[in-house]
This record gives sequence, structure tokens and C-alpha cells, in this order.
Amino acid sequence: MRLRILLLSMFSALLCQPLVAQQSPQPFAAPPTLQEKALPGKTLSLALSQPKPGCNPSGDVTHNGNLVTLDLNVVKRPNKIYDPGTGSMDDVDLRSYGGCLTGPLIEVNPGNTLRVFLHNELEQPPPGAPKCPDGGPNCFSIINLHFHGMHVSPAGNSDNVLLNIAPKTNFQYEVNVPEDHPAGTFWYHAHRHGSTALQVASGASGVLIVRGNRPYTGYTPGDIDTILRDANNKPFTEQVFLFQQIPYACFSDPPIDKKIITNPDGTWSCPAGDTGVVENFNDQLSSPTVWDNSGRFTSINGVVQPAITNVKAGEIQRWRLIHGGIHDTVNLQIVPMVSKGPAAALALRGIFSGTPAQQAKIIAEVCPITQPDSTKPVALVPQFEIASDGLTRTAINPIGVDEKSVSGGVGSNFLQPGYRSDLLMVFPHAGTYCVLNQAATPEERANAGPDGGPGGQGPNETQLLATVIVKAGITVPTDQLTKYVEQTLVKNNKNLPANALKGLANGDLTPWRGMPESGPASNSSDPLEVAFYIGNLPSPPAKPTDPPGKFGFYINSKEYSPHRIDFTRQVGATEDWVLTSYGEPHIFHIHVNPFEVMDVTHDGKSIYGAHGECLVPPDSVGLQNQYCGMWHTFKDTVFVQNKYQVHIRTTYDRYIGEFVIHCHILDHEDGGMMTNVEIVPDLGAPGNGIGMPEMKDMDHNEQ
Repeated sequence: MRLRILLLSMFSALLCQPLVAQQSPQPFAAPPTLQEKALPGKTLSLALSQPKPGCNPSGDVTHNGNLVTLDLNVVKRPNKIYDPGTGSMDDVDLRSYGGCLTGPLIEVNPGNTLRVFLHNELEQPPPGAPKCPDGGPNCFSIINLHFHGMHVSPAGNSDNVLLNIAPKTNFQYEVNVPEDHPAGTFWYHAHRHGSTALQVASGASGVLIVRGNRPYTGYTPGDIDTILRDANNKPFTEQVFLFQQIPYACFSDPPIDKKIITNPDGTWSCPAGDTGVVENFNDQLSSPTVWDNSGRFTSINGVVQPAITNVKAGEIQRWRLIHGGIHDTVNLQIVPMVSKGPAAALALRGIFSGTPAQQAKIIAEVCPITQPDSTKPVALVPQFEIASDGLTRTAINPIGVDEKSVSGGVGSNFLQPGYRSDLLMVFPHAGTYCVLNQAATPEERANAGPDGGPGGQGPNETQLLATVIVKAGITVPTDQLTKYVEQTLVKNNKNLPANALKGLANGDLTPWRGMPESGPASNSSDPLEVAFYIGNLPSPPAKPTDPPGKFGFYINSKEYSPHRIDFTRQVGATEDWVLTSYGEPHIFHIHVNPFEVMDVTHDGKSIYGAHGECLVPPDSVGLQNQYCGMWHTFKDTVFVQNKYQVHIRTTYDRYIGEFVIHCHILDHEDGGMMTNVEIVPDLGAPGNGIGMPEMKDMDHNEQ
């Protein structure tokens, strides 16, 4: 009897420990791709006609000259997500483009027409469900497509986020990519106001790459793609990372009192036999601390904590990073893994287990991170940023060069929701490396109280995003990596014009810059303003009223109305804007036209010197450090820190029509933090140059 009790006790103890699934790492997976469909009368090659390993999305793709045609199905389909807390694959049932955990990779060239036949196969709401729309976040089966960062028309059936594609409805998008569109990393995601956050959190997003083959000849700008080649003229190996934060949860019965099933520590649990869903906006999305408190992990292309193995020491690779989450900052640093210690044997193979809090102890042991008060930091693996938000920079931006690992702001690649960061990565020697999401800085937790607090816009504990297992190759001292990258680019591109080659030797990318320098603004003395604020009206800097006004999510003291145009601007104009946030940080995103970051000020003073050098002393816990690499950089999304003013300049180039500005913390957008912009032909003409209002006396139908 005692033996039986002892065995049961041992079995129970094992159940309480985090499990390690099959004692093997989660393999890194590239984004899924649609299967090629043959044109009439033509036969595909064997490689194109065979389904690829992994998740095969529902739909297909056809290439016919400059026409790229997709059949893309919006479906709710069972999947599995790895939970390191239990070592098991959780069953989930999520909405997405194509039915995989992330939408299929879309690739186009400048001059292509992208024709997307979107088939909304989601079910109608069940009988008794609230009528749609019912105000606030709602209508989770109505969907559309936004081509984030693309400079294309916002009108008609192009990049029009004011469309509502109902369940069991088909719709044809046609996006004409201009011949002069920059090559770069973009993405697409659901953008039906009221359901944006829930659908993106469910997996309704995917990577969109514009590939360019225009060489720099000394006159017009070239595409950065043309110089990212090895000694054999083969393109650098490419890795695509779509970071997603999918807050799936399992709910208890009965339905009238459904609550999220949790573990004793409060993290979310999906017991065997239950299926995780993303259905409840209030409980799963709207709290600023929900992602951290849930115990869920950031995934990469649908995989949690994958191990990347196709890397050699000294090999330069192109990494495309896309933050497809809805709320939390990814504070990315890369450090070499310690090869000794109790946890090293599994960690060196890319195997981690436990909840985020449990893993934090392992990560502190094997990934030599430090807290701000530590005295033992280690050298970071540099990240050489060549493009921001898909647009090539004027020069390589070295992130983490000659800097140490700190759980804060120094040496970090801050990725906010909506950001993209293209990197040249080279690992100095063989071994295993940790790709980390460092713990949130105090500023990121500003909305939790004056002294910071748990949660906010980043994790409480440093989390592992992935491991990189680097094979033997060319050993390069860490302090020589910058010159190694520059010299490799020069050596492999000897046919460039002399001026471009000379500049490339010092990291100059001007010949391949994605956007030209902005000209003067017509309103530089009176810039337009965007002020974000969550709270009770009136918003700062106005004095509060007693009693306070309505609580809400505001831009310029107004919540979103689909029937109101807040900014009417003229096509072709170049104008300045000033962005501010009150109460907590927000993320500015504007559709169609990217902008140039002209300045960032604090207490009325610029953080930049005359040549863009950062005057802000490095602050190990300062989120404002991310602004140091933004001077005169083109972006479409930018973080707006409390008490800082971000000065931007944009040209309303080429396209007219209505689109939106909003906070890219997507639950804020659904809450009302969005505003409409209309670009018109002529502000001085009758009807702003649209229609024929001045011809009311020329009605040829009058008798």
C-alpha cells in the first residue's frame, strides 16, 4: 500500500513539472506559401506542383506576366500551438487567411498587379448574437485586407480598409503596384474597424515582400536586393520572421458564465480535450497587461521558441523582422549562450520548457542577460539594420555594436506593433545563441502607475524568442563585425560605380535608399497635430473638468466616426505633422504615404545634433533610446513616447481618396483611436476638385 502511495505521489509530482515535448527543439518554419496554379494549356514544374511540408494554406497563386493572382480563403480551422509551460501542443481553432497560424507569403515586383480573390468562408453569427454592428469591438466574422506600408491607392477595391467583406461573401481586390515602388518588407492584415485586433490576434496577417532587381547605375536609385549577394553572386540566405502574439484561451462551462481556464499561478491553461480560441475582446485583448499575465509566448511564423539551424559562422544572412502583434513591444537582443551549467545541455539544443516565469530562471543562467543594476553584462551580437518599415536607410544602422546586454534600452532593436526591420546578421563563431525579448522598461509600464508596475507594453520577465544554432564557418571577432560586413559588400559588388563603392565601404546606402529626401513643407510654421489620449475628456493639456467628461480613446479629443473626415489635404502637398501622447505611449500609423522623421524633441529641445547624432545619453532603462537611429529615416509607423514630440514630414504623393490614421496598438484602434483622412485634387476648387458641383446649371436632362 505504501509503495502504491509513493508511486502515485511521484507521478503527481511529475505532472506538476513542465514537460519537454519529445526532448527535441521546435524547428524554425518559414511562412507558408500558396501552391502555384498552372495557367491554361501549361504544365507546372514538379517543384511548383507539389505541396510543401508544413501547413498548406487554403488557396492558390498564379503568375502570368505582371499579373499575380491569388485565391485567398478566410477560414476558421483547427491548428496546434506549442505551450512550453506544459510541453504539449495545444489545440486551437482560429480565423486566418488560408487557415494556417499565419497567412501565406505574398511576393510581388514593382509594376505588378496583385489581384486577390478573397473568399470569406467564416460562419454567420449564431442566432441570438448581438446585432452587427453594435458599437465597440464587434462583427468578428466580417473581414477585409490592408496592405500595410504599401504606397498604393486607398480607393475602390485597392488598399481600402473601409470595406466590409461579410461572411459567405467573395470579393476581388486589385492592387496596382507602381513601377517605382521601393523594394522592401511589408505585410498585410485584417483591418475592419471593430474586429481588427481580434482578427490579427487570431492569425489574420501575413508577410508581403516587394522584390526589386533595379541596379544602381549612377543616376536613379537602385534596389538594395541587387547588392545583397555572396561571392558567387547568389542572394544572401534569407530568413523571414513574423512575430505574432496569439492570446488563445480555453473557456469553462456553462456558456452563461464562461471564464478563462487558468493555472494556479493565474496563467491560462488549455486542458487536454479543450480547444483554445480568440473570441472575447474584453478578456483576451483589451487589458494592457493581458499578454504578460496570460503566460503565452510570442511565436515566429506560428512556431513558439523555434531553433534556427541553417546558419554558419561568418555567413551574412538577410533577416526580415515583422512585428505582427497587436499591443506589446518586442525588445530584441541577441547574446551567445553559456555552454556550461545544469540547464545548458537541453538549452544548447534549443529545448526550453516552463512558463515564462519558470523559464526566466533558465534564461538568466544560459543566456547571460543582465538587469540594469548588474555589473556583469556581455557583448551583444550586432544587428546591422539596412531598412526600416520596408524602406532602405541612407546608411547601415548598427544596433548593439560595442554594447552590452542590458534588460532595458541600450543596444536593443525595439520592434513596435507594425514595425519592420531588415537586418544583415553575421554570427562571430559557432555555437548556440539566444534571441531575446528583454523585459519591459519602466517607461513601457507607465500606464501601470507613476512608479511603473507589472505588465504594460512588454513582458515582466525576459523571454526567449528563438535559439540560433550556428555551425562552424569563418570566425570573426565581434569587434570586427562592422568592417567585415562592409568589406564583404564591397568585395562582392566590384562592378558598382566608384562613388557607390566608396560609400559602401563605410556603410553608405544612399544609392539604394527607398525614398528621396523630402522637400520643404508648405506648413512648417503651422504643422498639423495628432495627439493621442486615453481617459476622460477634456484631454491634456486642457484642465480637467469636474465632473469629468466621457472616457474614451481619442485622437485630438475625438473618437472615431466613419462618417467624419478630420483631415482634408491636397494631393502633391508636402506637410509637417507633430505627434504627441498623453497618459501612456501610443503608436502612430498612417496609410498610403510614408513619412520622414525630421526631429524628436523633449522639453522643447531636439535629441539630435546637427548631423543626426544622438544627444541623449544612453539610458539602460530608457525607451527613448529607440529614437536615436531614426533621424531622417522614412517609416509608416512610429512609437510616440509620453512627453516627447515626434516631428514628421510627408508628401501626399499620387493617390487621392480616403484612408485612416490610427494607433497601431490595435485594441486602442478598435476602441476608437482612429481618424479619417481624405486626399483631394484641389483644396481651392469647388467640391475640392471632386465631382462637378460648379456645373449645377448645366444639367442636360432639364427641360
